[in-house]
Amino acid sequence: MGLFDKKTPCAICGGKVSMFPRKIDGQMVCDECYGHVDLSNEVMKHISLEEFKEYMAFRKENDLLKQRFQITRQVDFGWFDDKFLFDMNNRLLCTDKKLRKPVFEGWQIKSFEIREDQTPLFRGSNEGLIRYTSTVPGRIMAMAPQIEQLRMQIQMRYELQRMIEHQKEENRNSEYYSLPDITVPVPFKSFFVEIHFEHPYWPLFMADMTAPSFSTSNLDINDYLNTYNADVQTLEELASALMELAFPGAPERTVAAEGAAAASNGIFLASGMATDTMDEIQRLKDLMDKGILTEEEFTVKKRQLLGISL
Repeated sequence: MGLFDKKTPCAICGGKVSMFPRKIDGQMVCDECYGHVDLSNEVMKHISLEEFKEYMAFRKENDLLKQRFQITRQVDFGWFDDKFLFDMNNRLLCTDKKLRKPVFEGWQIKSFEIREDQTPLFRGSNEGLIRYTSTVPGRIMAMAPQIEQLRMQIQMRYELQRMIEHQKEENRNSEYYSLPDITVPVPFKSFFVEIHFEHPYWPLFMADMTAPSFSTSNLDINDYLNTYNADVQTLEELASALMELAFPGAPERTVAAEGAAAASNGIFLASGMATDTMDEIQRLKDLMDKGILTEEEFTVKKRQLLGISL
């Protein structure tokens, strides 16, 4: 008899296992019984064979929900397959556009939260939906003078880089000097969604989406706000759909933002702008010391950065 004829059968169904079988709790399991597992690696490390059998039964029930699923509403979130699919007729939710992830029933949703970094934007539960008034639009408008100053810095950086390239062409022995990029700060980095479920295998779903950013090629506050408002509208659609699915008829209210973190963030932005200005002046002085800029050119550009009329 060959080596493979002596292989232990599947611990669940008794059938043949593959050449490189899966193992649950140290016992071999065939590919068909193992199936598509969507539990975490940490859970799979410690799951017993009996617990896995219970999971198999639960997975079959979830497959029946997928067969019933009819998409009545969809909310796109971020890139790739992060989509929120709703079947309002059967009160079902799935977080994958191809229905490969688990399907949840509306009653299984305990609560959810949508945030800008750590600052809440929406919170939902059986007590109702809370909409928080974001401080982001106000902070962006307050940045207008700093944004205009950065626009000048970026334009000067472009002009200086052209001077440097011209200097290199005239004198091939001149030292190479590359200006560092200018970073435009933003009020927050990401949107986050957390949904808590009453569920034995999937108690929490988390996803994030990158917040809007400024384009250094076209620094425009209105462009930023248009993108931000479109993102918030999408998140409001998500919050409304989750409430309709899980807590129909629950009250809604709007409250002021939990703004302590937001306010401190705004102070950080303002001080960061001043630091960028001083760094830019130091870079200009370095260029003057290297002979790339004349003292007159340095003085003119320094006055522009400091907002002093020429």
